[in-house]
Amino acid sequence: MKIKQTWTDSLYVLAVALVFWAVATHWELSEHIAAFSRIHETDQLDELPFLLIVLFLGMAWYSWRRTIAARLEIAERIRSEHKVQELLKHNSDLAQRLYTAQEDERRALARELHDEMAQTVTAIRTEAAVLATQHAASEDVKLSAQRIADAAQQVSQMTRHMLLQLRPLALDSLGLSQAVLALCQQWQASTGIICECDIHTVSEDQQDYLCVTVYRLVQEALTNVARHSQARSVQVFLHTGDDAYLTLGVTDDGQGLKTSQNANQGLGLLGMRERVASLKGEFQLDSRPGEGVRIHIRLPLQASEHLQGGSVIEKI
Repeated sequence: MKIKQTWTDSLYVLAVALVFWAVATHWELSEHIAAFSRIHETDQLDELPFLLIVLFLGMAWYSWRRTIAARLEIAERIRSEHKVQELLKHNSDLAQRLYTAQEDERRALARELHDEMAQTVTAIRTEAAVLATQHAASEDVKLSAQRIADAAQQVSQMTRHMLLQLRPLALDSLGLSQAVLALCQQWQASTGIICECDIHTVSEDQQDYLCVTVYRLVQEALTNVARHSQARSVQVFLHTGDDAYLTLGVTDDGQGLKTSQNANQGLGLLGMRERVASLKGEFQLDSRPGEGVRIHIRLPLQASEHLQGGSVIEKI
């Protein structure tokens, strides 16, 4: 493209020069200039052609110097852009490693919490049951044993809730599609907001980091809807296309984001953007006051290069 433009400009210059030569030949401009210069020789106008020649040479030299400076500036800008791209890639890889380390820590903590608390709660409930079934035990002892069993049950429920926060159990036991569907159903039951979940052509052999990222993105998006949108319904769309991209969409019919909120987005949306960036994906948010919020995310399926895995944690 640049070579073609250079040839075009050269042809323009050559055409203008030929036209000027034809005009000068027809009107004999040099003879008219010479006659005019002899008449005004006292004003030294006959030296004007030499001045114009020197001025032309000076302008040519100036253009040459500016061309060299512009080339150096462009080369430096290209090097700077390459450095920026390298830094962005490094930051993306670093963010992915940080999120992976975070999920690994959560998985390990969930495993330890499940193993230790499950045994302890089971032992407490067993001892309480033994006390309650003793014939010689008084009513006060039986009531105390029942209270102990109830407290152990509450601890079990709290532990199960903490495990759900630390590690999506459904991902290990059901897969990505069913885990997202279960999340939408549970969120609808707890908030009372209608949640329509459309999931299709999603492979269940995706890498663990990608699956966890998608689950966390849906979780954070639904949390934002429940907290801020005042919506009556929300649609969740999850699809894998033929272009090796996974597409996630979350749309609500709430009040939307105000201009100030859109300019200063909260930590939830910032965390979503960082998770998407760690997988070199695309994040788009569209919102107008009174027209809800639409989040559109595209994640490359081959972006995550971490080992698949994860422990299956049984319910307490």
